[in-house]
Amino acid sequence: MKMPGSVKLFYGKNHVADYTEISYFDDADNPVDPDEASRILIREMKADGTVLKETWGFCGYARRVTA
Repeated sequence: MKMPGSVKLFYGKNHVADYTEISYFDDADNPVDPDEASRILIREMKADGTVLKETWGFCGYARRVTA
């Protein structure tokens, strides 16, 4: 079953990672579709599921307020 707002990109032979997972979240950390997202998680993965690199970022209009 596909998670809402989750995308997999597969690479050829010349890349360190075998694929990349991109997941989109709202301000409450709920998975959402890309057009509703305020945060994004990008994970570069090996074929066996090993995470090589994980990057969080903001996209669209971020409404999160921190103290």
